[in-house]
Order: sequence, then structure tokens, then C-alpha cells
Amino acid sequence: MSSNYIITIGREFGSGGLEIGQKLADKLGIKCYDKELINMVAEEKGFKKEVLEKMDEKKGSFLIEPSLGLFKTRPSKNLPAFGAFGKTINDKIFLAESAVIRSLAEQESCVIIGRCADVLLRDKDNVLTVFIQAPKEARVKRLMETQHLSEEAAEKEMHHIDKVRSSYYEFYTDTKWGSRKGYDLVLNSAAFGIDTTVKILENIICEKFS
Repeated sequence: MSSNYIITIGREFGSGGLEIGQKLADKLGIKCYDKELINMVAEEKGFKKEVLEKMDEKKGSFLIEPSLGLFKTRPSKNLPAFGAFGKTINDKIFLAESAVIRSLAEQESCVIIGRCADVLLRDKDNVLTVFIQAPKEARVKRLMETQHLSEEAAEKEMHHIDKVRSSYYEFYTDTKWGSRKGYDLVLNSAAFGIDTTVKILENIICEKFS
């Protein structure tokens, strides 16, 4: 296989995207980065870990500063999506995570979960971008089983997290979250199951990067 390759995995909440990423990384003998990115950003960029955990994968918003007044920090469509802003703590965390992700992509093969990694690395040839989805009923059932939630609570949490993730992604990339046009592969994990989805991805990766 190629000396260095990256798999980015976007995921609907409850689709098993993180588990798929972790199992895939184990199969390939590489690392999977999810919450580990928080520790790396804290260590390398000097952010407090508790702040990172609270703001992780959440978009910037309106902010009042005495010298600047009221402004929205979303990057202008006429400017690059990365580096042309940075006013809120959310923006600063996004930029810090972006720098860590791009550094990882230069240094090692790995699986990266969420955090706009597919767009951050779109200029690279050694990247496979994946989005994991599943029907609502399957995701609710999985959340009920894995997080011990009632059906009502599972559905409510699913909608909430999906909204947070899509808002974050679309805010910082100006790209539709989960759109088939934005990824190399969009897979329904409920149609194949977690382990078979991992096998499908492993076979594609071995073929693509061999």
C-alpha cells in the first residue's frame, strides 16, 4: 500500500461511524483520531481541555466585542474557508484542529472522524472521504441499545447531534453535510452491518492505495 494515506469519516449520529472507523483502523494497523484530537490540540496549541470538549464540532456564532461591535464570524464566500477569520473561541479551536489534522495527514496514515477533515484535506490525492449514514429507525434502535436511552430520548438526541454536526460542517466549509456529491463513498451501515461495512472499506482502501 502507499506509504501514507488518510480515511476521513463523516457520520450521522447513531450510524456507527465511530465504531466503523475504529475497527477499520485496527484492521489496517493505523490510528483512528476522534476525541484524541482534543488532547493533541490542548497539548500543542495551549487550549484548556475542558473548553475544547465543550466547543468540539460546534460552529462559531455572534459575538460582541467593545472594539468591533456585533459581527458574524462565518468566513466570507470570497475568502478561503480556513484562515480568513478567527474571532470566536469556536473559530480558534477550528483553526487549531485544522492545523493538527493537516499535520497528521503529512506524518502518518490514519482514520479521522468528522471535524471537516474531508474538506480540509481535499487538495490531497492520498485521501478517501467516506460518509456513514443509516435510516432513522436503525439509528434510534442502535442508540437505545448502546446508550441505554428510551425511544423518545434516542430520537431527540439523534436529531440534536445531527443538527449540531451539520451546522458546524456547513458553517466552516460552505458545503452540504452528508451530500453524496461531497464524498468518495456514502454507505448505509444498516444495510450491511458494522463489520461488513468495515470489510467493504478495507477492500476499497487496499485496492485504492496498493
